[in-house]
Amino acid sequence: KKMNFTDTVTLIMGCTSAFSVMVCVIVVTMVTLLGLCKHFMYRLATYQVVGALLMNVATGLAFLRYAGLSPKGSTACHVNAFVTVYFTWIKLLLTLGMTVHVFSYVVCRKSLAYLEWFYVAFSVLVPLLFSWVPFLTHTYNIADPNLGCFIDTSRNGIIERYSIYYGPLFLLMILDMVTITGMAIYVKRRSLTHTSSVMSSSLNNPYEAHRQGLLYFSPLLAYPMLFFVIILVSCLVNLLRVLGVQTSNWLELTAVVLLASAGWIAGAI
Repeated sequence: KKMNFTDTVTLIMGCTSAFSVMVCVIVVTMVTLLGLCKHFMYRLATYQVVGALLMNVATGLAFLRYAGLSPKGSTACHVNAFVTVYFTWIKLLLTLGMTVHVFSYVVCRKSLAYLEWFYVAFSVLVPLLFSWVPFLTHTYNIADPNLGCFIDTSRNGIIERYSIYYGPLFLLMILDMVTITGMAIYVKRRSLTHTSSVMSSSLNNPYEAHRQGLLYFSPLLAYPMLFFVIILVSCLVNLLRVLGVQTSNWLELTAVVLLASAGWIAGAI
């Protein structure tokens, strides 16, 4: 049987997700074996990799759909849709929390390492408060031919998509980007006055201070910036669908590949 576009997208999502999960597992294993987890900043980066791993476990469940094991209305499809929403929210809150930690260290000159347990618990538990709602309204189902198991396109489903997923996801990532931009402006200004919060007092060259500051926190800030791009494309495709605008196959394929690539991109950083 010749594969149609939906089968092709599903297979690409599944294979790319499997590769991403493998990369994440390798990275987390290496960080653990090398003992890097004793450093707070490395742990923050590891949380980002773990969050991306969870996201791609959810997108990797597309293999079930490709194999015909998660038809419309099935328990497998409901679980697939739930973990997609739940794991994406975990990744989002881990990303926001990391930005708060870096902001506190860079701008306020205060480490929030003592709140690490709260940061992790908050990211894992809070999404449970609303990710179960579609179970009550029976809107976890096949969403559309190319999106697979997600919140469906019924009236309640559309409301829930934008109230518990796309809406807050996009707004919180915009807030995150604004915070990152503010940090970059702050570091530049402080470095030019020889008082960058991350430089040594022996550094008198403002350009060197600026460079050292950026080198210190820019690798961590790459995580939210790349996650923002992934979420932005996904939100755009979904919004166009809701508005009845026909999207090209290439745009939908791009959104799928970006979502499935979150893991290996995080691992590469």
